[in-house]
Amino acid sequence: MGYGAAIAYGAATIVNAIATGKGAAFGLDLKTEARVELTNEAGIIRGKIIPNTGESTRLIREAVKIVLDYFGVSKKFGAKVETISNIPIAKGLKSSSVAANAIILATIASLGKKLSDKVILDLGVEAAFKAKTTVTGAFDDACASYFGGIVITDNIKRKIIKKEKFSERYKVL
Repeated sequence: MGYGAAIAYGAATIVNAIATGKGAAFGLDLKTEARVELTNEAGIIRGKIIPNTGESTRLIREAVKIVLDYFGVSKKFGAKVETISNIPIAKGLKSSSVAANAIILATIASLGKKLSDKVILDLGVEAAFKAKTTVTGAFDDACASYFGGIVITDNIKRKIIKKEKFSERYKVL
C-alpha cells in the first residue's frame, strides 16, 4: 500500500473574508505534518491527532475521502492518518486550513500522484466545507499556509488577487 507525508505551515488573518468574500492572510513558521498510509479497507479512514486534543477527526476523513474520490479510488482504498502539529487549535492560527493542506498533500503523495497548486487548494477548501470547519471556505488561509508570504484572495471565486513574499525583517512574536 502507498504511504505519503507532507508538511503545511500556519497562517494568520490580516483581513477577514466573512463580510466581503475577500480576505488577506500571511504564513507563519508553525507547522502540521500529515502521514497517510493507504489500506485495503475501502472507505474506512482512521484519523489520529497528535497531541490528542480531543478534537474531531472529521476533517481528516473528509480530506482523505475527497482526494480518493478525485482519483476514483475511494472504493479501492481506505487510510490510516496521523497529524502532528505545534499549532494551537482555535487560536486564530488557521489550524484547520493547515491540516487540510497537509492531509491533502500527503494523500496525493500516498497515491504517487501530482496535482496543480489550484486543484490542491480547491480540494482542501472543499474538505473544510464538508467538515464544517469554515464559513468562507478559508481560501485566503489555505493560500497563506500553502505559499507562505502574504496573500489577498477572493474567497468566493477562489482566486488569488495578490501574492507577495514577507519581508525578512518582520518577526511575529
